Amino acid sequence: MIAPSLMMLVLALFPPLLTALGVVQEKERGSIYNVYSSTVTRAEFLIGKLFPYVVISGVNIVVLWVLAVYLFGAPFKGDPVFFFVASLLFVLCTTGIGLVISMFVRTQQAALIITLLISIVPTMNYSGMLVPVSSLTGGAWILGHLFPSMYYTDIVRGTFLKGVGWDVLWADVLMLAVYAVALRVMAY
Repeated sequence: MIAPSLMMLVLALFPPLLTALGVVQEKERGSIYNVYSSTVTRAEFLIGKLFPYVVISGVNIVVLWVLAVYLFGAPFKGDPVFFFVASLLFVLCTTGIGLVISMFVRTQQAALIITLLISIVPTMNYSGMLVPVSSLTGGAWILGHLFPSMYYTDIVRGTFLKGVGWDVLWADVLMLAVYAVALRVMAY
């Protein structure tokens, strides 16, 4: 039960951190002004900035899956294609969080601290990793539903331990897609 949840934790921490630091580094160096004065559109810049981090995270998904299954012995009963697609959607959500954070900060230190706070605290407390979301009450229950990590935790546990797929977890995948689109629109 813990090994699949650790996958969620790693994918909730590193993609937004890499994305935020990558964009803020351009601000610190001043090289972002070259982009402003070039013919590159805002969408092209965002795609160019996100693509490497999504690819790196895609490789991380495979590595983490192999570690969970073969090193930790977690049973994987679900559809690997569904799991990989849902994981990529979660990565799109977390890189979107990093992009939104990079809009508001100017230094890498600030990006690091804010990203860690926004990524780790809600992920640990409200994702269902340590405490089931169904046992949370009031504002904590609402906070659990405001972060994409709760939906991905359901997907990871469902595919690993229960062998369920699209038919059961479609609402969680839909919520991840909504988060990914909303964060891209905010970042744009």
